[in-house]
Amino acid sequence: QILDCPTMAIQPEFEHEDEWEEFLNKADPRKRVNKNFKEYSWSFGIDEDDEGFTRDCVILEVPTARDTEPRQVSVKLTSKRLSLAVQGKEVINDAFSDERWVSVEDSYWELETKTNKAGERIKNIRYLLYLRMDCTKYITKTLFEQEKQELPAGEDDSDDDTADTRIKMIANLKEPEPRREADVYFSEEEEFSEYECEGCGSKSVNVMKKAEDRSFKVYCNDCPYVSVADMNKEAPSIRRQREIDEARARKKKEKEKKKLAEKLAIQDQVPVDLAELEEVD
Repeated sequence: QILDCPTMAIQPEFEHEDEWEEFLNKADPRKRVNKNFKEYSWSFGIDEDDEGFTRDCVILEVPTARDTEPRQVSVKLTSKRLSLAVQGKEVINDAFSDERWVSVEDSYWELETKTNKAGERIKNIRYLLYLRMDCTKYITKTLFEQEKQELPAGEDDSDDDTADTRIKMIANLKEPEPRREADVYFSEEEEFSEYECEGCGSKSVNVMKKAEDRSFKVYCNDCPYVSVADMNKEAPSIRRQREIDEARARKKKEKEKKKLAEKLAIQDQVPVDLAELEEVD
């Protein structure tokens, strides 16, 4: 049930580009959804099971003391909730946000030792919670009930990220019209801009060149306003295409400025002097 959306040659209309980009990032199987909390963290993505098959999996990580041994870990997993205690201290005892996804039989935990970003050796519990084979759900919002209750006010707490909703998102996507050159026109009447009065906005006008006129003018039938007629007026489709190109260029420039600001912010951070840290120790 992996939808490799980023490889699809599908382009949305300009107004929906940001929404589509967000969807692609969420649906990219190469990127794991990561959530961090005080007592634990979890991520969702694809992982290989013991038989070498690629499956959707939640990896739950719980930090522990260095001297923790497997016999000091107490775990009870059901389809509805997870209870986990380390050295007699309860770490997790909560119901899942959805009780239909976890495969209790295939899931397992292990103690692992790894090096953190500071170069320290740490130990934690790594619990692999595999999704059931018949589950079409993606765990991208919340894992436990407590997380749902702690969502910021106003944030959508619906958890309907499934294969069906992703397929519908792709199926309902409306692609933009084919790009047109300036000299390409379609035969429908709406492809050509109708003249209107610049004074009152009425479309009841006559475009003509009277004997005393030097050029064609727009004469309004509802008011006395007269204006010079633009005989090289763009078709609506061409004008919209130009406006979108300009808006897309502005958006690209804003993104580049944002990336540059983030890069400069990182460079402005004062680097840590390891020698000073060793002196403090």
